[in-house]
Amino acid sequence: MKTTTMEISRFFWLVLSSLFITSVFAQKKEVQEVKDEWNLTTSKTFYGVSVYADIAGPITSMFKDGKTDFSFGVDADICHTIYPTFEAGYSKYDATESYNYGLPQIPGYSYTCNGSYYKIGANFNFLNDGRGNKVIPLLYIGAKFAFSPSHFDIENVRLSNEYWNFDKAYSASGKSLCRWAEFSVGLRYPIAKFFCMGVEGKLREFGRAKVKTVDMPDGSSFDVKQSYSPGYGNFNGSKWGVKYTIGYFFH
Repeated sequence: MKTTTMEISRFFWLVLSSLFITSVFAQKKEVQEVKDEWNLTTSKTFYGVSVYADIAGPITSMFKDGKTDFSFGVDADICHTIYPTFEAGYSKYDATESYNYGLPQIPGYSYTCNGSYYKIGANFNFLNDGRGNKVIPLLYIGAKFAFSPSHFDIENVRLSNEYWNFDKAYSASGKSLCRWAEFSVGLRYPIAKFFCMGVEGKLREFGRAKVKTVDMPDGSSFDVKQSYSPGYGNFNGSKWGVKYTIGYFFH
């Protein structure tokens, strides 16, 4: 009798365990089906627009004195393959240490630069395996043309000439225009419905900044060659950069 009772108890425990496990898997399957359902769509040419912001620039600015940098971007999803993109941003930087006229410095010398920057180009996605999904992961390469109209301020630049016994310090300000090409490789992944996070490595090449001739009140002049540009960075530094983004896909 005792053996029979134990066998009946085991049977009921097995039945209850089976029902519980079946219920858990059914719930998981139902959640997965709902999750997949919101992402389903018919295959088409234009899927939507992504708006994203760079989070690396503002975070870096918090820990680096004399620097402010933020940017955002917009791209269109064409066939989950081609992504025409536009980016814009603003940067302000105290580049005194990196700036070099080839002239001696004096106490109080400083060089600051600020301005906006714009990038126009396209990305090509290699992970086009979800033509029936609204949003898919991206593994892409891209190319952009970039330019930056900026403003600079220079304080206490020394101009000297031993032959003419000439030695004066000047301050000047003006505008400059920088142009360059940018090549990138990146990954963007959906993290919650249409919210996405991404990381992108970029290489800046062919950077050119127009030399600015500044006329002084006494009739003299000197050429200002930019060593820093918003969006590009330091011309004398590394051409490589990384950005981290968070954005939303409007389908």
